[in-house]
Amino acid sequence: MPGTSATGPSPHVRPYASGRLIRFLAAAIPWAAMVNMVFTVAFAINGAAHAGSYVDVPVTVRTTSQLTLPSSGGDHAGDGTALAGRADDPEKTRLDIAHAPERTWLKADLSSTTLHSYGSTVTEQLLSRADKLVLGLCAVGGSLLLRRLLLDIGQGRPFQPRSAKRLSALAGLIAVGGIATDLLPHVATAFVLNRTGLSGGDGPFAWAVHIDGVPLLVSLLLLALAEAFRRGADLATDVDGLV
Repeated sequence: MPGTSATGPSPHVRPYASGRLIRFLAAAIPWAAMVNMVFTVAFAINGAAHAGSYVDVPVTVRTTSQLTLPSSGGDHAGDGTALAGRADDPEKTRLDIAHAPERTWLKADLSSTTLHSYGSTVTEQLLSRADKLVLGLCAVGGSLLLRRLLLDIGQGRPFQPRSAKRLSALAGLIAVGGIATDLLPHVATAFVLNRTGLSGGDGPFAWAVHIDGVPLLVSLLLLALAEAFRRGADLATDVDGLV
C-alpha cells in the first residue's frame, strides 16, 4: 500500500526521541553514574577516616521522658526543659512557641530523627554511609545496562534476545538499591545505640526499618516490561523465519 513499508514504520510517524538524543543519553548516562560513584566512594572513605568523631544515624523516639531541651547553646541537653510527650500519639511531642496565640503550639514528629553521637567507630561510619555506596554501585551497573538498551533502540532493534535479561537485571539493581537505602543506615543505628548504652527497652530510642515500596513497584514494572520484550523478541524471531 502507498505510504507504508513492510520493513518498518511509516516515514510520517515522528519518533518520541531522535537518534541523536538516544546516542547522547547512551554516552552520558554511564559517565554521570561513574562520576557519582567516585564521589560516593570518597564520601565513604572520608567517613572511615573520621572514626572517633561524630556520626549521624536515624532513630525513632520511643519516649520523651528522658529528653530535654537545652537551656543554653551547648552540645549537650540535660539542664533544660523536659519535652512534653503526647499520650494519644507517642510519636509526636508538643513544643510551645513564643508569642503565639493561645492554644497554638508545634506538633513535632519524632518518628524519624537524627542521633548525633561522638566517638564513632569505623564500622559505624561505614554503615552510616554505605547506602550511598551501594546506590552508586547499582547506578553504575544500571547505567551500563541502560546504555545497551538505548543503543539497540537507537539502531531500530529494541527486541533483542538480551533486552529482556537486561531489563530484569535493571529491576534487580533498583530493588537492591532501594532496600539498601532503607536498611543500612538503621544497621548503623543499632551499633551506635549499643555503644552509647541507649538501646534496650529502657532507652528513649529505637530503630525500625521502613522499606519504601516505590523502588519495589518500579522493579515489578520493569519485570513486566522485560516479559513484554521477551515476547517481542520471540515474535521478531518468528517473523524473520517467515521472510
